[in-house]
This record gives sequence, C-alpha cells and structure tokens, in this order.
Amino acid sequence: MTYQWNPLLYLKPESEEKLALVLLNQPLPTDRKLFKVLWSKALLKIAVDGGTNHLYNTHIHNREEYLPDLITGDFDSIQPYVKSYYEEQSVEIVETPDQNSTDFTKALKAASDKIKEKEIKSVIVLGSFGGRLDHIFANINSLYEASEITDAQIILISVDTVAFLLQPGQHTISVDPQTCAEWCGLIPVGEPCNSVTTTGLKWNLDKQRLKFGDLISTSNTLESESTNIVAVETDATLIWTMGIITEKEEDIVYQMEEGVTEMSLKLKKN
Repeated sequence: MTYQWNPLLYLKPESEEKLALVLLNQPLPTDRKLFKVLWSKALLKIAVDGGTNHLYNTHIHNREEYLPDLITGDFDSIQPYVKSYYEEQSVEIVETPDQNSTDFTKALKAASDKIKEKEIKSVIVLGSFGGRLDHIFANINSLYEASEITDAQIILISVDTVAFLLQPGQHTISVDPQTCAEWCGLIPVGEPCNSVTTTGLKWNLDKQRLKFGDLISTSNTLESESTNIVAVETDATLIWTMGIITEKEEDIVYQMEEGVTEMSLKLKKN
C-alpha cells in the first residue's frame, strides 16, 4: 500500500477536499487568509480548551460568524466568560477530564464519530507549534495516538510549517516548489528507523538508518525547482516536516491599532 499526501491542497480556496479544523491553545495565525481559507473549507470545526479563548478574542466584531461545531477539553484553560458565551450560542461542549491524555488526543476521540459520518479525509490542526517545548512534544505524541482513533490524515499546520506522521510503508508527498519553503526534514521520533529511502530530495536517503544520537535528516530541501513529488519508504514511523510559504493578507487589527495610534498622536499635538 502506498500512502498519498497532498497537504498543501488544503491551503487552496478552490480545493474541495473534506477536512476538519482543530484549534489548539496557541494564538491563531497572523496570516489571516490562511485561517479564513481553512475555516471556510472545514466541514467540522473544533476548538480545544484554551484555543477557544484565542478564537473568541481574535474575532471581536464578528464573533457570531466564527462559531465552532464542538468545544472540548478539561477546561482548565478556557475563560469562564468565553465558555458561557459559546454555551449561550448553543455550541456543543464536551468536557474531557482524563489527565492521562492531551486535550488534542481527547478532542480527536470526542470528534471521531463526526469525522467518520462526514467522511472527512484530513484533520488540519492549528496551534501545534510555538510555546512550551513539552506541549510541542505532547502534540507530536498525539500524532502517534491518532492512528488508533481515526483513519483521517492528521496534519499539523502553522503559518510557515507543515508536519505529519508517516506510518511504516511507502509514501508519496505532493509538493509545490512555489508554495514550499527551502527546507524539509525526516525526524525519527520515539524509535529508530532502520531503513529509509527517498527520492525527490537534494540529499536523498538510500536504506539508511535514522536515529536520535546519530543521523537525522534536517535542513534538507527539494531536489530541484521542478520537483513535485517526494517519495519516502520507511520501516518505522517517521515525522515528515517542511516549510511553507502562504499568501499573506493585510493584518486588519494591526491597521486599526496603527490608526488609533496616529489619531492619538494628532490629539496630543493639538
């Protein structure tokens, strides 16, 4: 079996792929177009605990247009007034108190039936990177747990990074040199990969062993500007990550703040 990945497809407004969007407890992307595209395309929108605060605070003037379908978590991070607001809006709220799993993992469990019912192919996760290192590793661990929860592909995305977990086997990863940044990597987290072979990279691997404390493939890059497929064969689980270049939109909030500042200066001068 060959696994096929096309993570950049979900960043294109015209694509019709079925996806779910998960918001973790990190600020939403400063690239507002990225968020708007993903939100508008998502058939299922899930805010996870403190991630709900960021959703609430980012859309002050049109909050009712950005209501999630589901809010989950142990609710140690969500502000009480934020939770009350979404309760008043009749958003489904599911408490997941188990402290032996991350809120991310528990959110996937709570949404697994909905993901299956809607025939969702990929779950896009925002807020996986940044902040505390232990939280980042917890999110990576949730990638490993996700394969036991849903058949959907789980893809971690930020404004400049994409990452997902490759299961043992053969994989083809669709890439676009115009959208991909100059770097990519193959990271063996949790266990060594004794045999990894790639094509489409500048520094390809040929049945090589990847292991922390030895060789890992970081700061790699695409073979050429015409490369559109990277093939990977691995005998163990392996993280694929790459940089992305997103089309930026003007930051409306910053413009508003800048306008207020300019107005304040004029008042002071007068």
